[in-house]
Amino acid sequence: MFSRPIVVTDYHHGSLLYSFIMLFEKRFGGSVFQPIGYDWNTHGFWKVFDHPDTVVQYLNTKRGNPLENSDSVYLCPDAGFTGKAVTLSGFYQMPVDIVIASIPAHIEPFHRLCQSHPNKPKLIFQIGNAWSVDAGLAPNVMASAIINNVPNHINFISYHQEFDLSVFYPDFSYPSQNVYSFVNCFTTAEGYAPHWTSYAPDWQLFETVEKMMPEWAFKSFGAICRDGYAGTPEELAGRMKEARFIWHTKYGGDGYGHIIYNSAAVARPMIVKMEYYQDKLGKELMIDGVTCVAIDGLSPQEVVNKILYYSEEHRYATLCKNVYENFKAKVDFDRESQALQHFIQGLK
Repeated sequence: MFSRPIVVTDYHHGSLLYSFIMLFEKRFGGSVFQPIGYDWNTHGFWKVFDHPDTVVQYLNTKRGNPLENSDSVYLCPDAGFTGKAVTLSGFYQMPVDIVIASIPAHIEPFHRLCQSHPNKPKLIFQIGNAWSVDAGLAPNVMASAIINNVPNHINFISYHQEFDLSVFYPDFSYPSQNVYSFVNCFTTAEGYAPHWTSYAPDWQLFETVEKMMPEWAFKSFGAICRDGYAGTPEELAGRMKEARFIWHTKYGGDGYGHIIYNSAAVARPMIVKMEYYQDKLGKELMIDGVTCVAIDGLSPQEVVNKILYYSEEHRYATLCKNVYENFKAKVDFDRESQALQHFIQGLK
């Protein structure tokens, strides 16, 4: 049915978009486009956030370069890759097969979008966070998060968002005494969005442990983070391999969590609070003392002691080996792509 699918998806974040490119372009020979141009907003099909600056950030055609001999298709540089984008008028001129909404606010407008396109493309709701399934408007759901109570009539698949294993490959060296975090906005959040204050207690713990381990280097990378941003996948993977441990105490957890799975792919144990992942997909990678170092309920001194205990070279080597073997047991992008192909052929 869809041998070389033409896919249009909203832009949620770069890692998710690249996972779509790896699936639909590199595996299935299709093409993936994101919206560009203000018409998407003025016609009511784009609902990320109703603020002029956000509209410009996502839809301004200046963020891309027009494809040669085209005024509707643009090439948009991203972190380590280039994506394609299409204007609303260009969308209607393309034989689009699939439209993907990865943000709940887009389910309804994208449903209308599919109905108004001459090709009547199929709508998929991609769930990468702990969101519910909207049975009325999303007949097809691909979820890289734990989703419960899925109605029987939904065409549903659970999967892992793919990333480049030629970049995120295992490293079994014994790194220097580095503890790195890659949680975006890992800060006290003073002066920033109010909901980020939920990270403040864990950030304060990070800084306290840092002061108690002066021979170790603690760094926080990410958007609005103390030590800058690890931009491209290559830079991120390199930083991860520099770290002996990856500190990932992210309040609320992740629906999927690229950092969690990237860390496991490079064989780096994480320092985590497992309470944040009780009902999250990433829990499958977290076994205290086997694949990670859990610090739930520990005092700063107990955290220091546990880091030092598992930092002993032989224990650490075992930990890294376990991290990677568990990742390989839980994640198989080749096998999942076959299941995804079956899911796509059955789109409603």
